[in-house]
Amino acid sequence: MPDENRFAGIGDAVEEEPENDDAAIAEEPSAETGEETVADAGANDGEDDTGGNAAGPAAFAFDDTVQKSVYVRPETFEELEDAEALVNAQLRTEHDLKDLTRREFFDAVFREAAEDTDRLVERIRKMREK
Repeated sequence: MPDENRFAGIGDAVEEEPENDDAAIAEEPSAETGEETVADAGANDGEDDTGGNAAGPAAFAFDDTVQKSVYVRPETFEELEDAEALVNAQLRTEHDLKDLTRREFFDAVFREAAEDTDRLVERIRKMREK
């Protein structure tokens, strides 16, 4: 075994790492599957921990959430992001509700899915028939 210290410089490397590891991880796509998860996409939605951002309150506080991974096909997630933009625009223009948070949007999506299980059954059946 060589006399050199193989751990030399580790302290320097640790000091050079970004302070917010969560943000760095959330920006990297999943190398294993190449897919983005809903939890990854909503990990950093530009809010503070008080329940909303500076412009207005969210429907619920960040602390009231749980982060889970959800695996979807890329095209499905793109459609969901498009829907999020449309919902955000409609809330702003028709209801004067500003600053939709990703956690509010995803919570509403999951609640709608949970309330209409018959449509979920039909969707899954059609997907399997393809």
